[in-house]
Amino acid sequence: MIFGMSILKPNFTFSQGDTQLWLTYNNQTRLSDKWGYTFDLNYRTRGFFPFNSTLTAARVGANYFVNNRLRISGGYAWFGTYISDFDINWLPEHRLWQQIQWTIPKSKFQLVHRFRLEQRFRQELVRYPATDPTYAYTTRARYMIQLQGLLLPPKTPDGFQLSWQAANEIMFHSGDIISSQMFNQNRTLAGVVISPSRKFDFAVLYQLIMQYQPVLDKVEDIHSIRLTAFHNLDYRKKR
Repeated sequence: MIFGMSILKPNFTFSQGDTQLWLTYNNQTRLSDKWGYTFDLNYRTRGFFPFNSTLTAARVGANYFVNNRLRISGGYAWFGTYISDFDINWLPEHRLWQQIQWTIPKSKFQLVHRFRLEQRFRQELVRYPATDPTYAYTTRARYMIQLQGLLLPPKTPDGFQLSWQAANEIMFHSGDIISSQMFNQNRTLAGVVISPSRKFDFAVLYQLIMQYQPVLDKVEDIHSIRLTAFHNLDYRKKR
């Protein structure tokens, strides 16, 4: 999927690069052999291009573990974009999502495949809003491949470790206000994951986003730094 943009690139006009900072807290909790829950909180600078904006988001869902390598998830997410340039300062988005994640352990790294389907209800951007806001609907399909391997192995089962991580995700959408382009965006990530214990990870990643913007009718080249705290809890009874 890393080569997806090279295939699509000739059809688009690219802009100069913009920058973002992403801050995320992600919680994955396992309640039993089959069930668990997940939630995450997000903050992003420059959440809506080309305007000066920020984005906050919260996502919650349930996990069903088919086995230790395969899990199925689904839930609800709320996204809010703040834009200072318009009379409407907040643009909310309500999102339903479904996901399948498959983890494959290798001898020197771990391979993850993730497919996510989203139903997005987004308030439309208007400079002079009417009394009742209008919402646009889109369906978005996302596929991600991720690799992670050890740089510094732990000396004890729950000891400190350092890992590398690389990933690529491509997204396509259909529905309202997307112009004629089904391509939505491509994300390429790379960086390190710091793990003081098996319950907590902290990822420091660089992310290159190539995102089609209907407002601009071109692909925006976005450079991001992603700082993510992963909290992994397991309440299953020890056998």
